[in-house]
Amino acid sequence: MSTQIAAVIGSPVRHSLSPAIHNAVFAAHGDDWMYAAFEVQPEQATAAIDAMRILGIAGLSITMPHKEMVMAALDEVHPAAKLVGAVNTVVRNGNLLVGHNTDGVGCVDALSAAGADLSSVAVVGAGATARAVVAALAAHGARVTVVNRSPARLATAVAVGNSARAESTFAGVLLDVGACATIVNTTPVGMADVSGTAPDALPFDAQVLTNRHTVLDAVYHPLNTPLVQAARARGANVVDGLDMLCAQARRQQQLWLGRLPDVALMRDAALAELAKRHR
Repeated sequence: MSTQIAAVIGSPVRHSLSPAIHNAVFAAHGDDWMYAAFEVQPEQATAAIDAMRILGIAGLSITMPHKEMVMAALDEVHPAAKLVGAVNTVVRNGNLLVGHNTDGVGCVDALSAAGADLSSVAVVGAGATARAVVAALAAHGARVTVVNRSPARLATAVAVGNSARAESTFAGVLLDVGACATIVNTTPVGMADVSGTAPDALPFDAQVLTNRHTVLDAVYHPLNTPLVQAARARGANVVDGLDMLCAQARRQQQLWLGRLPDVALMRDAALAELAKRHR
């Protein structure tokens, strides 16, 4: 049997830690699999799905800005991914390519592992990742408050949450986030090389944070974001973007190979890759 290929597509993907994470798991389990990163421009996102068919690629991770674009090119989309309108994982099922989304369940996994109080959660942002997180939190039983500058995207994210569980999700404003036990940032604020925001910008006022809060920042480039630094300084329980990245990648491995690998192994591989880059 020939080596199975998995990959991530996105633009940009030069900073992706996914190859290091997935290849470490493949090596640890003795799998004849390898994982690569392919830079794919937005206008070529659906063509990349066609290439997956032609080349026999076994599994695909989808990162921004392609999570919504690829859906029309797939044979099937899992109901949970269809609900949030975004796919971050493609599974080959015989001749069919099936879209899934592990962002939301990965976020819940990472928060749960950190002992976060999930009774009330504020989600800052309303994009593809945010909608997946909102749906998963709502299904988990959380009361979810969504904050976003665009009223239309905010309304969509709230509707997604309430479709996952009725009367679970509400629109809020930035001043509301401190009233929630846990706060999740899904915006790119704090991400390196993002134009239009100051390098030390915060997605909300960190002065609302106390040692009773848990904060998850989905940004992992850089790992020690301004929000992570501010949350730690305020005594909050911090879950960084690498925790969420590894948790959702663990769920991707489950979809591709039917097992949940050790998330600590995945995080160690990512940290080793980061250390190598900074030598």
